[in-house]
Amino acid sequence: MAKPSKTGDRDVLYRVVLAVLAVCVPVSAYFCNFFYTLTKSTAFQLLAQLQGDSTDSGLTADSWSLRELANDVLPSVQSLLGGDGLELPASVAALKPAAVTFAVCFVLAVALSVVLFFFACFSKKKTIPMCLSGAGALAMLAMYIAFRQIAAPFLDGSINLSDFLPSSVVSVLLGGLFTVESFRLSTGYYLMLFLFIAMLLWAGANKLIELGDRPAKPKKAKKATE
Repeated sequence: MAKPSKTGDRDVLYRVVLAVLAVCVPVSAYFCNFFYTLTKSTAFQLLAQLQGDSTDSGLTADSWSLRELANDVLPSVQSLLGGDGLELPASVAALKPAAVTFAVCFVLAVALSVVLFFFACFSKKKTIPMCLSGAGALAMLAMYIAFRQIAAPFLDGSINLSDFLPSSVVSVLLGGLFTVESFRLSTGYYLMLFLFIAMLLWAGANKLIELGDRPAKPKKAKKATE
C-alpha cells in the first residue's frame, strides 16, 4: 500500500491557507472599520458646560466601515444635497487625484485577492502568488500615501464641514463649529495589509521548501587527465 506523499499534503495545506487568507481581504475591506474620525465641537462642549459637565471636551470618536458608508452615510448625503449635486470649492476639488488614486489602489488590491484565491484553488504555483501578494502590499502602501494627502487639509483646517453643504449662513456657522482632530485609516486597512504580507511570506516560505526538496543535479565526472 502506497504511503501518502508528504509533498502532496504540504501542497494541499499551502493552497488552503492561501485561499483563506485571500478571501479574508475583501471581507476585511467591507465589514471591518476602515476609517477613524475624531471631531471636536465647541457647541457640544459649551452645552455640556452649561449643564454642569466640565469634563466634556466636545470630542466625538467614530469608526466607519465601507458597508456603513455605503448603506447609511451616502444615502444621507444624497438626500441632503437633494440629488442636484454640489459644486465643491477648489480646496476640495484639489483632492480628486489623491481620491482617485486611493480608489484605484483599493479596487486593485481587492482584485488581486480574488486572483490569488483562484490561484490557490487551481494551481500549485508559488512564484506568481508571491508576485501578486507583493503587488497587493504595494497597492496598500500607495493607498496609505494617497489617504495622507486626503486627510491633511481636514486636519489643518483648510477644509471643513461647510465645504460639503449647500451654501448658506447656517451651513457656514455649522461647519465652523466642528473641527477634525484625527482622520486616519483603521482596522480594515491594516488587516488587508497584513493579509497581503502574510500571503507573500507564506508563498515565499513554501517556495523555499519546494526548492530545498528538489534533488541535487548529479555532477559531471571529470575526465581523467593523461
